[in-house]
Order: sequence, then structure tokens, then C-alpha cells
Amino acid sequence: MRLTRGKVFYDFLPENEPRISISSGDRLVVETFDAAGGMFLDGWVYERPNPFTGPIYIKDAMPGDVIEVEIHDIKLVGKGYMHIINHKEPTAFSKNGHEFITAEATDDNHIRILNNNNKVFPANPMIGVIGVAVPPHQEGVFFGGDVGDYGGNMDNSAIKAGVKVYLPVFVEGALLGIGDCHGAMGDGEIFDQGIEMCADVDITVKVKKDMKISRPLVISDDIISTTASADSLEAACHHAVSDMRNILETYYNLSHVDAGLAIGLYGDIRTCQLINKTMRLELKKEVLQLF
Repeated sequence: MRLTRGKVFYDFLPENEPRISISSGDRLVVETFDAAGGMFLDGWVYERPNPFTGPIYIKDAMPGDVIEVEIHDIKLVGKGYMHIINHKEPTAFSKNGHEFITAEATDDNHIRILNNNNKVFPANPMIGVIGVAVPPHQEGVFFGGDVGDYGGNMDNSAIKAGVKVYLPVFVEGALLGIGDCHGAMGDGEIFDQGIEMCADVDITVKVKKDMKISRPLVISDDIISTTASADSLEAACHHAVSDMRNILETYYNLSHVDAGLAIGLYGDIRTCQLINKTMRLELKKEVLQLF
């Protein structure tokens, strides 16, 4: 099953019409645009930043449920770009105080910088935007660059192949959307961009009726990661810590004291997105063996 990158939308509102309907357990490939809507594709016309593919309606997903998005693979497609702030002399690729970097993916999971002597760097494909529709009548703006308990433009480098992303459901069908993939990006999205690229994202989606979370959760074979966005980085940290304690107590059977010890002694706070004030708390699963 495949959802093509022509099926895009720009906000996580509950009134958006689904582009595809799937059942719990279905596997599909979601084709995504880059953050500019396919800058290097034929016929490119820029509309708005961070278009995401969908909405994907998941049958039997109801408010209060959780959806699990297992990411099997992120295949980078075509060329990508990045703007880097230039604090010295302009180069041939400078414009408005920035260096415009052009890149392409190689067949061996690397990124080749085309306008900087073809330097090659390891790729680390990740998903910048993943989320579900917000509750009906919720006030606010929920465009592709925004974030919240529903997910959105978290730019969380932990969201990559081999992990499962858990999202709370607020409307019937969840209305999942995915976009804004990067060939590589450091934590914090320092220059407000990574290598922005189109991608084909291979996922399986399941409905979890026996799970309750307040905000996005990412679990890999090795790491548990809670993610939160707020009006400040400090507030986002507090939410991520609170969510992790709840996860450890509820789903890993730690006492409230042991959960606190695990977080305090071995938890790592990391910045996902500085602009959107999104943080994550990571804990290695091997730590749980100590308790």
C-alpha cells in the first residue's frame, strides 16, 4: 500500500478529509515532500512550509486510544537542501547572509554535498513532522511548523527507522500525517534546518486500546524516549520527565521511587527543536535491569 506525496495537507485540524483509510496492523509507504514542498521536483511550486502527507484515517482509532507507528525504513529521494548562516565572506552560493547547500543521497546511506567539493557524510534519516489531528474546537494554530501534545514539527532525531512512535488519539480515525524528513540533522536543529529531503517512509500502524499517554512517546530496542513541547524549554523538560515517570511506573512496573532514581541517575535530556521549544528525555532500557 502506498500514499503518494501529492496527497498533502498543511495543518492538523480534525475537519481535514482523509486521503486514505487503513486498518490497524496495515503496512504502507508514505511518500513525503521536503520542507519546501519538493524543491527539486519537476513542476515545483512553493505554497507553504512543511507539507505533510495524509491525513491517514486509521479504522477503530477513537479518542483516548493510542496509535503505534512502527518505522521500518526511511528512503531518501532525490536532492535536498540546507541554509547555513554565513558569518564571514560570501561565497558563490551565498544569498541573504546564508550559504545554500545542495545535497543528494548516495546508495550506501551517505549524503553528498554537491556544492562543497562533493564531500560525503553519513546519513541519518529522520522524520521532522509526525502527528495526529487536534481535538475539535481546540483553539490555536496547528500548521506544519507547529507542535503540541498531538506531535507536529517536533524535529526529534530519535524518530527514525527501527523505532515505534506512539501518539495519543483525539479524534476518530486519528488522522495521521507525516512529512519534513531530513537526510541528517543535529539535535536542536541548530540552523532551523537539517538536510531537507523528500523521502519514502515505510510504516506499520496499530491501534493500542490498552495504552494511555498524554504526549508523543518513542521506543526502540534500546531506548525509551518521552517528548514534550511547551512555551519554554524548562516547561517542556518538566513534561518529558513527568511522562517518563508515568511510563516507567505504569508499563515497566517501577515504584515511584525507583522511577525517579532511574531518571535522575541515568536519564538524558536532549533538545529536539530550539525554535519550537521541544525536548525529549531518553533512558536506556538496560537501566531497568537495575531495578
